[in-house]
Amino acid sequence: MNTTESAAGPTWIRRIVVAADGSPASMRGVEQAANLAARIGAKVLVVHVRHVPTGTLMGPSISAPSVLEALDELEAEVRQQAVRILGGSGVTWDFVVRSGSAGEEIVRVVKESGADLVMVGSNRHSSLHNLLLGSTAAYLTAHSPAPVLVMRALAPVAVAAAK
Repeated sequence: MNTTESAAGPTWIRRIVVAADGSPASMRGVEQAANLAARIGAKVLVVHVRHVPTGTLMGPSISAPSVLEALDELEAEVRQQAVRILGGSGVTWDFVVRSGSAGEEIVRVVKESGADLVMVGSNRHSSLHNLLLGSTAAYLTAHSPAPVLVMRALAPVAVAAAK
C-alpha cells in the first residue's frame, strides 16, 4: 500500500466537486460522489450552474420572467435531489449555485475550493450538438486542474429474451 492510500481508499481525495444539472447522468454522479465520500471521509460540493443559452431571450414568445422561473424550478429540483441523495448519508456536503457557462463556473469552483476530484455527468450527444453548444464534460477534462471522472446514466436494463 502506498502513502496515498489507506484501507478505506485514497487519502488524496478530500474534496469532490460534482456538477449537477438534473440529468440522469449528473444525478448518478451525485450518487457516486456520495458513495465515495462516505467511504473515504471526503467533502462533496454539488455545483449547479444556472445557464441561459444564447438567443433564448431573443425569441418573441419567450419572456425573461418565464426563463428565470424555469431556471428557479430546475435549481429547486436539483437541490431537492441532492438533499435526497446526500441528506442522510453522513457526508459533509454543500450546494453551490453559479450563473454563466457551466464549464467555466465549475472550473472556478474547483479552483476556489481546492477540489481533488471533479465528477460530471455526460449524456450522449451528436457531434453537431457538441459543436454548436459544447460539452461541459469535454471542457472540464481540458481545463480542470483536478482529475475529472465522467459519469454516464445507467443504461435501461434489457428484458431477458430467455424465459
